[in-house]
Amino acid sequence: MMYIRQELRRALLSKVGLITILSSTLLVFIGMFGPLKWITGGGISIMYTFLQGYNSGTASFLVITFPIVACIPFASSYRTDIQTGFHNYVQLRMKKRQYMSIRLAVNALVGGVAIAIGPFISFCFLILVKLLFNVPMLRAEERLEPVMFFNSIGVSSPILMILIIIVIMFCCGAIFATLGLGVSTIIQNKYISIFVPFIYLIISATVLAKIHPSLNAMALYDVDLMNGSIGQTFLYGTLLGLFGITIFLIGGTAKFEEKYKE
Repeated sequence: MMYIRQELRRALLSKVGLITILSSTLLVFIGMFGPLKWITGGGISIMYTFLQGYNSGTASFLVITFPIVACIPFASSYRTDIQTGFHNYVQLRMKKRQYMSIRLAVNALVGGVAIAIGPFISFCFLILVKLLFNVPMLRAEERLEPVMFFNSIGVSSPILMILIIIVIMFCCGAIFATLGLGVSTIIQNKYISIFVPFIYLIISATVLAKIHPSLNAMALYDVDLMNGSIGQTFLYGTLLGLFGITIFLIGGTAKFEEKYKE
């Protein structure tokens, strides 16, 4: 447990980790900037403002860059451990399988936090705005696609909708961070390995989606694309995460043993 706490601090409280968290938060608030200027006038709801920062606004950048944000804090950490020789120290403290399991778990957790922390902070901020200025959570005349999606599955509370979205974003970040970790054991350049999940997202949204809509990895982030295919989206995310784990276990084990023999 002590090693896990050390790794979490290493990931989240490092310079790169803090910059990533700040970036995630700024990206959401930039998307909400327009509605926030008018929110106290009574014509804009909390839900509408949140969605502008999440996936709907013209300045919503997190919806595009989330694979990179998820991978930056820790996805290349395994390669760094191998290159610096830190794995030799780990070999003296724990078994290889235990080390790799911790690496997978911490990386997935950090990737999820990196994506979800910004929207969660913005949600807390918007709740404060609601209490101070009596802003409605949702206006009856607003026909928002995510709201209609949640209503179709029996969720009517806007607060619960936002919390579910944040949980989905956390899971999405964990999946793409795992994919990035696996790729980092194959590609020599850590910067390229961080961008590979982003490249896959673009290919899935432009090429694979034409083959079958369920192959669009953007659905793992955007609830608007889940409508009618929740089970398929869950299966897709599971398979993509397992693919990242498999690559990591195969490539990571090979790298570990190769360097240990040296």
